Amino acid sequence: MATSRIVIVTGAAAGIGLATARAFAARGDTVVLTDIAADAVAARAAELGAPHIGLPMDVADEQAVVRTIAAIVDRFGRVDVLINNAGIVDPQASAVFDKPIADVRRLIAVNVEGGFVVSREVARTMMAQGSGSIVNLSSGAALSALPGRTPYSMTKAAVLGLTRALACEWAAGGIRVNAVLPGYVRTEILASLERAGKFDPAVAGLAVPIGRMAEPEEIAAAILHVAGAGYVTGAAFIADGGVSAYGGRAPASRGPVSGHVPAGCAVVTGGASGIGLSTATRLAAEGRAVIVLDHDEQALARLPTRLHGIAIDVTDEDAVEAAVGRIVSEHGPVAILVNAAGIADRFDATLDQATARFRRVFDVDLTGTLIASRAVARVMAKAGQGGAIVNLSSIAASGGLPRRNAYCAAKAGVTMLTRSLACEWAEYGIRVNAVAPGYILTPGVRALADAGLRDLDAIRSCIPAGRLGDPDEVADAIAFLVSDAASYVTGMSLAVDGGYSAWGDVGPASE
Repeated sequence: MATSRIVIVTGAAAGIGLATARAFAARGDTVVLTDIAADAVAARAAELGAPHIGLPMDVADEQAVVRTIAAIVDRFGRVDVLINNAGIVDPQASAVFDKPIADVRRLIAVNVEGGFVVSREVARTMMAQGSGSIVNLSSGAALSALPGRTPYSMTKAAVLGLTRALACEWAAGGIRVNAVLPGYVRTEILASLERAGKFDPAVAGLAVPIGRMAEPEEIAAAILHVAGAGYVTGAAFIADGGVSAYGGRAPASRGPVSGHVPAGCAVVTGGASGIGLSTATRLAAEGRAVIVLDHDEQALARLPTRLHGIAIDVTDEDAVEAAVGRIVSEHGPVAILVNAAGIADRFDATLDQATARFRRVFDVDLTGTLIASRAVARVMAKAGQGGAIVNLSSIAASGGLPRRNAYCAAKAGVTMLTRSLACEWAEYGIRVNAVAPGYILTPGVRALADAGLRDLDAIRSCIPAGRLGDPDEVADAIAFLVSDAASYVTGMSLAVDGGYSAWGDVGPASE
């Protein structure tokens, strides 16, 4: 049974905040709901029942925040999770020329300063107890400009910067800080805009590859996962139905899809060792029939009996197509594909690197991912029930690693392949996401350390969390993304790196 936590949710009287409070309460946590609407938040807490409580709090009133957080700590003795959900939008869409600065400052006070003050006060207790998790609600508006909503968009982008800074500063104290970025969500705010004739949900749906707005419960599921993700900090978890991944000018959708994952088996390429094996084991434990595709026949022979292995080179298109046909014949429809197969450069200097070696790394890591994805997606599309695909990207997709040029190039390609497939295949109900691990203590990384090619102490000093990740922590992220709980998540690449990619300072990130 999961350990019960003390959770604070701001802006919890309605919408995403209320759905989030309910999700944590359903897990068995004790939830403190806060909101500027005193009567409403008290009523919502009463509906949840004891031990949950509702407290009035205006996050823009610093002294009120200090008093309220102190009262919560005095009552419960600790705070394990903080969800900074309180936020407001512009009173009306308008050009920047016409925006009253008073309105802009109010947005900043609530959306940015409010989250800063609440986080600061809660972090005092989290630091003392040596652990904690903070999730800040940003928005898809932080990534793309919305006409007439410039102040709102800039404050939500500011939340991302604040998230990264706090994640890096507080990691040494055991505090993780992440952001969740919803897209269009069916909340009271949008309902009021719709009633006023200022928002058309049908038009909004056309801009979303999944073809619809999210329900608050779908965003709450993402928040619940991120709050408990042990090796994720400084990350931006995007739950927008693929909006931020889409770059076309035509409508992004032909109609709404659920995003749910049907019954069926799971295929894991590169699943005989490392992250792939951890993922295959996790999915099997959840009741899926799991088929592992791997080139290492000896490793396949050592697989647990509940995992089915097929020896294959993922760059061999004919072999992959034949394997998928065999899987469908023997195990039924494929509902999940995890592309974990990958290799890396041999640390040759680029001036000495043979083209054949470059091509082999690139072929396995990127072309192989495309081959496997296409073969499985054809089956998923034909079955008409949808499915979920997760590709293994890497921190190397966004940061250069010397003498790892083919690997860096391929993983950057995997990230864009993920976005593109998410948009193209959304009409079939197929969600496609990527996980970008940092340094994970896999057999491959251990071998590099043993060969003197990697200094693990030096690596740890570059990671705010102060440690390498465990393959099971990456598997946890993958398992969430292929679950129904991630039904509104597609086209995203999630960093699971202990804050490595969020670090922007000089010198060591941890002691």
